Amino acid sequence: MAIKINIYKDPYADPIPREIAAGLTVEQILGEYRSELPWRIITARVNGDDVALSYVLEKDCDLVFCDIRDNEAFRTFQRGLSLLYLKAVHDEFDYGAHVEIRNSVNRGIFTTISFMKEAGHKREIDGNDIRRIERRMWEMVDKNLPIEVADKGEICKLEDYTNNFYGLMPVSTGYIYSFSLELTRGGVLLRFPHQSDPYKLTIYRRDAKIFEAYEEEQRLMDSLNLRYIDDLNRQIKKGRVVDLIRIAEDRHTERIERIAEKIKETGKRIVLLAGPSSSGKTTSSKRLIEAIAKLGVPEPLYIGTDDYFVDREFAPRDEKGEFNFEGLDAMDVSLFTQNLEELMSGKTADIPRFDFIFGKKHFGERESRLQKDQIVFVEGIHALNREMSAGLDDSLKYKIYISPLTQLNIDDHNRVPSTDVRALRRLIRDNRTRGHGALNTLRQWPKVRTGESVNIFPYNNEADEIFNSTLVYELPVLKKYAVPLLKKIKHGEAAYGHAKWLLLFLSFFTTIEDDSPIPPNSILREFIGGSLYYK
Repeated sequence: MAIKINIYKDPYADPIPREIAAGLTVEQILGEYRSELPWRIITARVNGDDVALSYVLEKDCDLVFCDIRDNEAFRTFQRGLSLLYLKAVHDEFDYGAHVEIRNSVNRGIFTTISFMKEAGHKREIDGNDIRRIERRMWEMVDKNLPIEVADKGEICKLEDYTNNFYGLMPVSTGYIYSFSLELTRGGVLLRFPHQSDPYKLTIYRRDAKIFEAYEEEQRLMDSLNLRYIDDLNRQIKKGRVVDLIRIAEDRHTERIERIAEKIKETGKRIVLLAGPSSSGKTTSSKRLIEAIAKLGVPEPLYIGTDDYFVDREFAPRDEKGEFNFEGLDAMDVSLFTQNLEELMSGKTADIPRFDFIFGKKHFGERESRLQKDQIVFVEGIHALNREMSAGLDDSLKYKIYISPLTQLNIDDHNRVPSTDVRALRRLIRDNRTRGHGALNTLRQWPKVRTGESVNIFPYNNEADEIFNSTLVYELPVLKKYAVPLLKKIKHGEAAYGHAKWLLLFLSFFTTIEDDSPIPPNSILREFIGGSLYYK
């Protein structure tokens, strides 16, 4: 039987109509086009649903080839790399090695390996171990070994090694085409290409502050006997929700007060706070301003970079002709710099207010002049970008990077990506404050992520302080709000695959139904409602 398909060489390409025999796999069709494609294809999308290349085509459909520039293909590549790494450790160390896949850092995945020698003496991993593991990994890539999946894709087998993973897998080891291992902080960093350049390994940076933030969160989790989602679920079922909320919120308060004291001690006049979408920038900024004011200095003057968008008629557009508000070229950088220079020199600055309905800046509503020792507090996704404040003396600036850096994982080999936490926060907030459905938010998410990679993440290592905005109890709360929204995305609609993954991810959590104990100044209130600061 013949079926009709529209083939898209990438998500933005024009369709190529084809008639093929039913029963062919995506990989078989891909073979006809592989030499024409600039990037290595990892997954595909069939009628909006993300599928492995082993997927069998049985009926008329739209078929989109996806390389790691696509978010699901990128996650699939990382899962395959993790499986390959675990298998190599398994093969090379027959005296018992235990691997934990911990968190995303430095555009890679940080892991730890602990093992015992035959004599029973513990030892630390070293450079020779790294070289053995990496050599074994490349041996398996060169052999292009099949990766078998079963039980709805959760059980994955590579030769004699079996493990559980949640989500799509590459069909064979040959698709894991670029990686390296780096020994760092007593563990191993799995490095791989970034989405912005699928064939180029990212430059290795020693992100000490990000590591320290993760380690601080890990100490908190250890003190609460929380390592995995199942541990959190048990605490919820035991009725310890109020205690978990209190402990997490107290920790945030302590961090905010500590940062406020550091800002005062430095005497710096400009505080710059930035972070990726839905990190909790607004609430954190307001709470930091309050904490600084309690230290006996004038309340800082708040400026949001969102008020410095260029008027919409001048806003840049992407390759599809849609407005792109994520890049620095969407900002009126010269006006922002002018206002800060005026404030620092003791002059009055006419700070604009951006009208998002009409897409224009309004003036004359916030004419401001600094008091003696008053601080300017700038918040926004571009706040740490050097170009945003290039005309200002760096000695005046105190830089803060904020992001939810979770340490709670599904198990030793399946982590909870901070990106998913932020996506859930955003779709809940957008629905509540703007009336947007989850479909609209998830369709925009790849563009948001691309903007973050260019405008935010390259500057996080320059921050004087990292503020981890994660809350250990938040995902069981977000689940209650997110699941009904995600279920409205139907098969065949754009972002269906992303929604399906988020629903699977949330299914691991026990829902917290009563969120009334969450205080109004909590970062989480910025997203679920009831915030003291965010309407």
